[in-house]
Amino acid sequence: MLRYGSNIDWAEQVRELLNVHYPNVPKIKLVMDNLNTHSIASLYQAFEPETARRLAKRLEIHNTP
Repeated sequence: MLRYGSNIDWAEQVRELLNVHYPNVPKIKLVMDNLNTHSIASLYQAFEPETARRLAKRLEIHNTP
């Protein structure tokens, strides 16, 4: 798997948030800045498509202005 730095770090943190800290919560509302690495695309860069899709379905992302 390719590693790209902070976007991969972000994706790993999101996976930990969803799988470790909130494994039974169906949807997480995530409020964050507009940094370009903080996106669903980063999940697809970090993980296999099935894993990325599973994680993405559990996120509701709200970007700050």
